[in-house]
Amino acid sequence: MLENLGGAHVLVLLVVLALDALALVQVWRDRRRSDLVKIVWTVVIVAVPVIGVVGWAVNWLLGRAADRLNRTSGPSA
Repeated sequence: MLENLGGAHVLVLLVVLALDALALVQVWRDRRRSDLVKIVWTVVIVAVPVIGVVGWAVNWLLGRAADRLNRTSGPSA
C-alpha cells in the first residue's frame, strides 16, 4: 500500500498534518470559545482534515476581523 507513496505525496501529507496540529492548538488555546465549541471543531478538523482546517481558518480570521472592528469603533453611545 505504501510502495506507491512518492516524495510529493509525503510532503502533502506532512503539510496537512502540520496544519491540522496548528489548527487544533489554536482551537484549544482560544479562551473565548466554550468547551463544546472546541470539541465540535476538534471533531471536524480530525474527521475532515483539509475542509475542517479551511473552515476553522475562515471562522478564525472572520472572528479576528470582527474583534478588530469592534475595538476600533468602540461604543457609540
